[in-house]
Amino acid sequence: MAWIAGDRLNRAALWIAVALGFSIPVSTALDGLLLAALLVCWVAGGRFREKWGAIRGNAVALAAAAFFLLHVAGAAYSHGSVREILHALDKAATILLVPVLVSLQPGEEWRRRALVALLAALALTLALSFPVWFGVMPELDFIKGYPYDPVVFKKKIGHGVLMAFGAFVLALAAREATGARQRALLWLFAGLAAFNVFFMVWSRTGQLVLIALALHFLLVAFGRRGVLVAAAAGMVIGAAAYLIPSSSLHVRVLATVKEYNDWRAGKTDRLVNARLEAWSNSVQIVREHPLAGVGTGGFGAAYAKQVEGTSMPPLEQPENQYLLTTVQLGAVGLAALLALFALQWHLAARLAMRAEVDLARGLVILMLVGCLFNSFLSDHTQALFHAWLSGLLYAGLRPAGGRT
Repeated sequence: MAWIAGDRLNRAALWIAVALGFSIPVSTALDGLLLAALLVCWVAGGRFREKWGAIRGNAVALAAAAFFLLHVAGAAYSHGSVREILHALDKAATILLVPVLVSLQPGEEWRRRALVALLAALALTLALSFPVWFGVMPELDFIKGYPYDPVVFKKKIGHGVLMAFGAFVLALAAREATGARQRALLWLFAGLAAFNVFFMVWSRTGQLVLIALALHFLLVAFGRRGVLVAAAAGMVIGAAAYLIPSSSLHVRVLATVKEYNDWRAGKTDRLVNARLEAWSNSVQIVREHPLAGVGTGGFGAAYAKQVEGTSMPPLEQPENQYLLTTVQLGAVGLAALLALFALQWHLAARLAMRAEVDLARGLVILMLVGCLFNSFLSDHTQALFHAWLSGLLYAGLRPAGGRT
């Protein structure tokens, strides 16, 4: 009877993983409750020999666990306080969801359910974003946006990135659709999601992620012709941004140019230039600690020392995951991070379905681009989304040499 109870608990853990697909774009508090429930079911479900066997045979799960253990090792020589170290380890532990989900061995049906849950949450977000944009949405506590920046449940970066990926998922679904009506409907919703990112929400990161995902989609779907299609699409979007100066894309491009010019002119005390200044200071810290960094959770203390005696404020992270990882774990940490992304890209070819291959590589693209301008593995929503989708998708890895 014990094994029957274990099966039910492990199945419950899979249903919780599906529910996470809905909660990630919607509620951080709900994420926490679901993660706690998933962990309880995973532990109570037993079958640890089978679970360890699944993890041991999955290179992505092992790489994710190794990346976390590197952070544990970095805690031993950290320049940070105990509180800062524990906070950084808590953030880093999110990636352990990858081996946990892999060990549950979700099949194709579970992955489909999880993606449907994700799209349902994004559809709700999109449906609420438009009335916020039009200024007809009544004041509600959970609505974070305004007519000039109509986000809903998340702030602009989380909203923009998830909506960009949602547009990508819908485009892949439209490509695979067999009926003309279904295909047209999917393309319509993909277009609405893309419009939301490009012309409504003020998220430069989301816009860059969507551009990168669109280019990847066109290259995969049309090969070399996709480059021409991408160029044409870029011209159309650029023209639209020029003709609609109030669009978020137009405004954010101008803001980026102004921030860079101000930074070059030495206006480092302005808030808009804080990111560029943080990058410059972080590079200086890396030069002083190139190999192993200042340790897990040590960024804040090292940065405060770097800007001591200047008008620049201390920071907890530099809005760049590559720099954050390199400052804390040195060249070893950066190599481990890039190796994880490279491994995910390479092993995506061993997933069973073409759509899953493209989804997995789209996730890598999202992380590669997003980590340039944000510390995605320290941001709750983006880190959890990466771990959640990685665990679900790469649980479907087939043995080397299998047909793609």
